[in-house]
Amino acid sequence: MLASEAPRSDTVETDLLLWWEDFYLPVFEYVLPKMGGLEGKRILELGTGTGGTATLLAKRGASVIGIDLLPFRLAEAQARATKYNVAEAVNFALMDAMHLAFPDNTFDFIISKSVLVFTEHSHIAKECYRVLKPGGKAIFMENMRYHPAVWLYRKLFLKYSGKLRYFSMRDIETVGAEFAQLEHREFHLTAVSALFWQKCITIPLFYRWTLRVFKAIDTSLLKCLPFLKRFCWITAMICHKG
Repeated sequence: MLASEAPRSDTVETDLLLWWEDFYLPVFEYVLPKMGGLEGKRILELGTGTGGTATLLAKRGASVIGIDLLPFRLAEAQARATKYNVAEAVNFALMDAMHLAFPDNTFDFIISKSVLVFTEHSHIAKECYRVLKPGGKAIFMENMRYHPAVWLYRKLFLKYSGKLRYFSMRDIETVGAEFAQLEHREFHLTAVSALFWQKCITIPLFYRWTLRVFKAIDTSLLKCLPFLKRFCWITAMICHKG
């Protein structure tokens, strides 16, 4: 696909997901249809990083502001927007997501990926509610707390993880309580096992096969046993401002 071409509404450009693309792809496939047509919409991205999501949304016609606390990341984000010919539709700013320097009722959407775990949940939810337009939506894609394998990995290899506010089902409800309506879906229960063939013993064919099989298993398990969603890896929250 040429950079200047508009993507189909039912496809996600995986090269712009930037990391863990196989695992974030179904999350974005759930989230993007909830946003509808983005032509002319104003979107704020919290923790834009290197600008993959901001660029993806700008390619769909949105006007995007991406904020982050790391100046070198913002420079990389600007370069990515330029590469994909959407630099005029995207602005990047150094800003703390806990203290948004925007007037009330500014944005149609707010979106973030793995940002709220670094914040106080109810406070940032209030800030997002404030700057959303009436009828707007805040979309938070976050890491959950209780997946057994992910929990063990964090304990062994991520020494700073104890300071992060990973999400439980109660935390999801806490964020949703600041809005008029909350809908959410959880992803990746057994599918995380496929990473063994990608990270430990690199066999791409086995990785792709097991990922596909375990995703299907997850779909069935979470439908039949919804209490298991608390043990998933990722949650996607869609919070509506009334």
